[in-house]
Amino acid sequence: MRIDFYLKEDETNITTFFDMVSNPFSVGEVINLNVSELFPKDYKSYPQQLKEKMISDNKELISLFKRKKVKLISEGKYVYINKLRESSLVIEYHCEFVS
Repeated sequence: MRIDFYLKEDETNITTFFDMVSNPFSVGEVINLNVSELFPKDYKSYPQQLKEKMISDNKELISLFKRKKVKLISEGKYVYINKLRESSLVIEYHCEFVS
């Protein structure tokens, strides 16, 4: 099961949880967000161009979501069926910022 969080107003992806075995979230909950800092040891083995992108992307996440709260306002469930692979379940939550 995969769980995605999106901002309602512009469909910005907040985060995605892969390989979840259960769903700990429900509509109406308020979730506290935070963004982990990147440390040089986390990205030192990557090529320079990728390092710069990772650092830039993390700075953007910090500006958007660090120490913010979102309320889960709607939920969508999608089952993907494929004869060659195992079926999968995706749950999408649309969120809005709360103060």
